[in-house]
Amino acid sequence: MHADANVNIPPAYCLPVELRLDREQIIKGPIVKTMFILGWPLMLSSILQTAYNMVDVIWLGRLPREEALTAVAAVNFSWPLVFLFISIGMGLGSAAVPIISQHIGAGNREKASHYTGQIMATIGIISLTAAFLGFFFSTDILATLGAKGDLLATSSEYTRIVFLGFVFMFLSQGSSFILSAEGDTITPLKITAISVAVNILLDPIFIFGYGPVTAMGVFGAAVATIFARVASSAVFIYLLMSGKLRLKPKIRDFLPEKEAVKTILKIGIPSAIGMSAAALGFVVIQGILVRLPDPNLAIAAYGLGERVINIMFVLVNGLTSSIAVMLGQSLGAGDKERGSKVGFIGVNLMFYMMITMSTIIYLVRMPILTFFMPHNPDVVAAASDFMTIVLIGISYFGLFRAIMSLLSGSGHTTQGMILSSSRLWLLRIPMTIFFAFTLGMGAIGVWIGMALSNMISAGIAVAFYIKGDWKVKVIRTEKTLPVVEP
Repeated sequence: MHADANVNIPPAYCLPVELRLDREQIIKGPIVKTMFILGWPLMLSSILQTAYNMVDVIWLGRLPREEALTAVAAVNFSWPLVFLFISIGMGLGSAAVPIISQHIGAGNREKASHYTGQIMATIGIISLTAAFLGFFFSTDILATLGAKGDLLATSSEYTRIVFLGFVFMFLSQGSSFILSAEGDTITPLKITAISVAVNILLDPIFIFGYGPVTAMGVFGAAVATIFARVASSAVFIYLLMSGKLRLKPKIRDFLPEKEAVKTILKIGIPSAIGMSAAALGFVVIQGILVRLPDPNLAIAAYGLGERVINIMFVLVNGLTSSIAVMLGQSLGAGDKERGSKVGFIGVNLMFYMMITMSTIIYLVRMPILTFFMPHNPDVVAAASDFMTIVLIGISYFGLFRAIMSLLSGSGHTTQGMILSSSRLWLLRIPMTIFFAFTLGMGAIGVWIGMALSNMISAGIAVAFYIKGDWKVKVIRTEKTLPVVEP
């Protein structure tokens, strides 16, 4: 009997079948229904993560007018640099999707558990390196990008504190990749909820002060973020090591092994390069914005508009993750025909849903923007202009993301790297510079460049979809064994 038959799940985790999909449901169930059942916890997690990202802006936006403008601009200006470092860990962590999902599909849960430990160990080592580099060099990088005066001082203060919590941030993100790839999307939802709750509770206390806690402004927002990540990481590690999850790595699985690490790096490095190249592209975009005539206004409008648009990525993040997991497990099980159907349905569903969501967000943009920045009508007006233009290309970005998820789920991350990098470096950056400075259109030119880059990159992604490499698995498996699900 296969090792899966011996997995005992404590009663607290014996969720109803419709909430806790097993391998057979993922590789044989109705595609659209399974996609949403697997994806709804990821969508809810995305809502919570969006709330997590918005809480800082909501509270910082309620500081006195000038202080609020500087604080929001500083957080927005810092984020692409922070994400540049995060993307490296995310890229390596995303290797969990094809590796673990395909081993689960092939009926080898023991191997999936082993790779869980190997992936976490790899992420841990990388996160320590990233934290060190970010803490000591972020101020110089922000200055090089053009930040000066109060913007430099405030963004540097925020960034250095966030880097101190990088290990916990990487572990938290890695846990979501790993568990979702196995088919458990409920536990990442619970972990995210705990993290968001801690952040929501601590943000106003540390920003404005309460009782013995003195007001810390932007510094306080960063401290609250660290506490939230520590909480979520602690919960994941406890669940994993206490045997309460379906993946059960042993202590020795966390000791890096040459062949396993090579496999992780082979799949993860192209993804990390693609993500970091894209993140670096966003850093350059911030460098473009800071050189506009009114940089604080442009940066604040960009950050605020992006956060509102991110509301619709509740659907994107949930569906792209479920598409990748379903494809990975189907390919692991040797069912290429089902994998092809998952890809076709997922890509079309994503595109038309994004058209609908873009229309809705556009119609309600003004009251949402005003809620976030009630004392800054100039920022609200500028953010409205940003959304009006950028939303035109968002449905195409949804198409792009769906095809990227196929490449991720199958493990063809080199093609994903090419797509991700070209969208920013070959399209967006040259176009934004051309429209903003060569044609003298300023911030409006930046927004136009963003919209067009999404539309053109979607066309390139479709070419990769037609090529069809995403229909081939990347792991080597022996004879597929029957599985008795826990």
